[in-house]
Amino acid sequence: MNIGSTTGSAFTSGAYAVDQGNAQVKRAAQDVVDATTSRPVEGVGNLASAMTDLKQGQETVAAGSKVLEAADKQLGTLIDTQA
Repeated sequence: MNIGSTTGSAFTSGAYAVDQGNAQVKRAAQDVVDATTSRPVEGVGNLASAMTDLKQGQETVAAGSKVLEAADKQLGTLIDTQA
């Protein structure tokens, strides 16, 4: 498991997932606002899609956070082993 700062490391992958999930949540939140304020009658279909995207973004952030936690724990174990 590569935990360093190079491309493909666990930290890089986890941070990327958190960043992408956060961006998806922001887009979905804006879509929810747009669907409920501009033309509520036409936005019902868009609202369901936006809420699904919102949940998916939330889960992506949670998964990325778990990857970061695992990498942090692994790095701590390696440091403790070397000390």
